[in-house]
Amino acid sequence: GAEYSCPQLKVEREILKEGFHRDLVTRVSIQDFVEQVDSCRILLNETMPSGLFMDPFQISSLQQHHLVEAIVPTSIDVEAPEYLSKEHTALVYMKPDETCKDCYISTVPVHARYHRPSAEVYEMSIHIRSPQLLMRCSKDFPPRDCTKHPLIEAPCGSSTEKECEWMDLPYTLVKDNTTVKVPVGIEQHGPVVCIVTIAVTLICTGMLLRTIYKHKQKST
Repeated sequence: GAEYSCPQLKVEREILKEGFHRDLVTRVSIQDFVEQVDSCRILLNETMPSGLFMDPFQISSLQQHHLVEAIVPTSIDVEAPEYLSKEHTALVYMKPDETCKDCYISTVPVHARYHRPSAEVYEMSIHIRSPQLLMRCSKDFPPRDCTKHPLIEAPCGSSTEKECEWMDLPYTLVKDNTTVKVPVGIEQHGPVVCIVTIAVTLICTGMLLRTIYKHKQKST
């Protein structure tokens, strides 16, 4: 029967917003699995490249307002530039998409890191790899037709340490707009920026000293 067929998954991914602070949106639609879909959960194992990161403190705050459900390592250095950072993983739990039947959606904020100034390019392109997609259902799971797909232990949810069995499922990526372009400082501008910064600092210091001197003269 249909309840034992293996789910066919289609995935769409896109980056929203501009600048250094973006939203990563993933949509999953499930076919051939209608009977169980209401009892299922989908978990994305995301890998953020060194040029991007998820802020664990922001994610924690959003979770308190039930806007995001995710597990992000608290060891992430949110201040470090790209060339001093490593890629990191994050577990993102999807929720049912009310705008679409048998669909799931997740929206998580991602942030770009500052890159080392370059002599050749004005911007860098950072691509987010496709995630590992895990699924579990509370009834008739795993389906008979899916025994070839591996079962993996992962947290049942973001607020529990309890682990559940999830099935690692393949999917068809029908849309993948997950490249982030980040502006890069121009190396040749370095000396100019230093000179201007020093000049402005000296002018401001001079004006401040002049004001203090005038104020002292008035006082006497």
